[in-house]
Amino acid sequence: MIKKLFIFKMRCVYFFIIASFLFSTVSNVSFSKDKTKKESLIVFVPNTLESIVKDISKQFEKQKSCKVVLNVAGTHVLVTQLKNGARCDVFFSADRRYIDSLKKAKYIDKYEIFAKTKLSVISSSPSIKKFEDISKKGIRLCIADPVSPIGMYTKMVIDKIKNDNKSLYSGIIANIISQEFELTDVIQKVKVGEADAGIVYFTDAKLTKLKIINIPEKYNIVASHYVAAIEKAKNPKLAKDFMAFIKTKTIAKLLKEKGYE
Repeated sequence: MIKKLFIFKMRCVYFFIIASFLFSTVSNVSFSKDKTKKESLIVFVPNTLESIVKDISKQFEKQKSCKVVLNVAGTHVLVTQLKNGARCDVFFSADRRYIDSLKKAKYIDKYEIFAKTKLSVISSSPSIKKFEDISKKGIRLCIADPVSPIGMYTKMVIDKIKNDNKSLYSGIIANIISQEFELTDVIQKVKVGEADAGIVYFTDAKLTKLKIINIPEKYNIVASHYVAAIEKAKNPKLAKDFMAFIKTKTIAKLLKEKGYE
């Protein structure tokens, strides 16, 4: 009886030792994971800036050993998401209209110009060789709705044409077959042949394999893109570092390489 009791006690001791070891191991692994977990930065990016901000983010991640998470959509969509409570640390806007609305609503304290570009015509039609050709009878022209930044900038171009050349203006207006909600929709319509031409940012036109037609300087406009750190960012220090990083000479060179002014 004593022998059995001794064996039982020894088994309990062994069980306790093994259990303690396993608990210690699991705790150490858990602690190790927490210790090596990377900080994350949530960045809201409009469609037009997705490519360049991806490149910038990769460089920033290497420098800071962090994780940059991009939320990509139209600027107007991103603003709605933010106002509905979505987490964001840094916000890029394709136009001033939306970044101003965030400042007025106190989501941001200040903003600055990130990059500038101009507008271009993209086309897959052999009959379109110069800008004026988009006013030819039968040409299917796709533009963006003014609710989007590219749509607003396109309207500014068309308004300049209206004040300078009524005939050209009338031809262009007659050829508009759709006004898309997103920049990406305009590009897609031209790519799949549902439209002969579309008006987009020059920097986006460069990323397609479509023909690029320059818009005459007297009609073209400078489209400015903006950036700001969110006031109630979950990671304000990293957001501040990111804002400083995009002002470096390295990023200025990258922007120039991508066609930004």
